[in-house]
Amino acid sequence: MKTRLSWMVCLALALGAPAAALADEVCVLAAGAAKAALEKIGPEFQRATGHTVAAAYDTVGAQRDRVLHGQQCDLVVLSDGAIAQLASAGRLTGEQRQFIGSVAVSLAVPAGAPVPDISTPEALKQALQQAPSIAYADPARGATAGTHFDKVLVQLGLRSALQPKLHLLPFGVDVIKDVAAGKFALGVSQSSEILQHEGIAMAGPLPPPYALTTGYSAAVTSHKPAAQLLLQFMATPAAAAQFRATGFLAP
Repeated sequence: MKTRLSWMVCLALALGAPAAALADEVCVLAAGAAKAALEKIGPEFQRATGHTVAAAYDTVGAQRDRVLHGQQCDLVVLSDGAIAQLASAGRLTGEQRQFIGSVAVSLAVPAGAPVPDISTPEALKQALQQAPSIAYADPARGATAGTHFDKVLVQLGLRSALQPKLHLLPFGVDVIKDVAAGKFALGVSQSSEILQHEGIAMAGPLPPPYALTTGYSAAVTSHKPAAQLLLQFMATPAAAAQFRATGFLAP
């Protein structure tokens, strides 16, 4: 810990932002998949630099659109596709990106419930047909997992047949909480949101050709020195460990 703090103090000085003299707040707009990790990284960053992190969470699409429509923030943590769109629109500051890991669209069941086999397309189809209820995040809100799963239902030819037992919730985190509470038999969300919750068990990622793995990165959207400092903090082993512990797959 002492070594990490010393390194961060040196970095802050190099960027012209001594923690004690210029403590600042970094406004972060992040996807829900990164919430658990950022809630751990924020306090570590504050202890190391004196700067604070004020983060807000929503779907990738909603956060991307906020920045595209002019909402001010200092740093975003979104899918690589959304980051690329913000870069094309000139909403990012500089070229630096920090890749934080990948997540996979996966299925979850309540802890203690039988875990269905979804290792093949046929097994997935059977598991969906046998489930009494299925929840996923509303595609209309820009949820990556929800949007993809909606397409998979169509590809499997199950959309109409399963309609009576499909439940749309605002966010992936809502899906996970309700599955953990036993309200739904199956939930669809990102692996990062599933693995960090003790009340559910992950059945696994969707099998090929229906699998979807999404890379996530952080990028700076303002000229605030503390935002650049946070971006670099996300490259430290301590920050990387938090992302891995909450379900992000290593590069």
